[in-house]
Amino acid sequence: MPVKFNQYWTVDFDKTKEYEKFVIRKYIPGINKLGIHIVAGWTVLIGGYSENILEGISNDLELLEKALRDIKYRQLNDELQNYIKKYKTKVLVKTGKKDEYSKDIKKNTVKFSQTWDVISKYKDLYERYVSETYYPCLEKLGIKVAREWEVLIGDGPRIVCEGRAENIDSTTLISNLQSKTFQKGRQGLKQFVENYESRILTFHIQKVLGYKSASYELIAG
Repeated sequence: MPVKFNQYWTVDFDKTKEYEKFVIRKYIPGINKLGIHIVAGWTVLIGGYSENILEGISNDLELLEKALRDIKYRQLNDELQNYIKKYKTKVLVKTGKKDEYSKDIKKNTVKFSQTWDVISKYKDLYERYVSETYYPCLEKLGIKVAREWEVLIGDGPRIVCEGRAENIDSTTLISNLQSKTFQKGRQGLKQFVENYESRILTFHIQKVLGYKSASYELIAG
């Protein structure tokens, strides 16, 4: 079963240039070779938490554990710490709802990430509501729900709803999130969840598909 490995950090302002060279030329290629496929890097446009998020996928938990124990990963991660601050990680597994995740993300995608904890006594009502009402509401607003994840290792709310807005810009996305349609849908969700948070993300690092292979391009610091 695929698992997601997210890394969170803030770049040390005084080492921006060195960071850019390292993360593109050495860190991402090295992580990919270990079996953790880097999908994209994101920067938080609106919302709290860490400034940058590196999104990786492994085929299963056993392979991820093997990669994280590898001396090469430890060496890469130790070197990364020279250029960043406030480093965190999370391991996420899919819940089985809205399973349309793809490792190939369109060029102008904006991500709308929501997190929450399900109130246990409302679990059945929650599952019915998100499947029949809330996730279809997001789709109508141009937000494709790629996958619902559960945090297996790491802090924060346990459920992560990964939404991708592929055909609208951040201004349109914000306008849609201010609509009565979204506000009504979110209010309904909040009957069944707690610790709700949301953030809008734009590309920090983008995978560029070439004729024979993919490369990575740093978009924003």
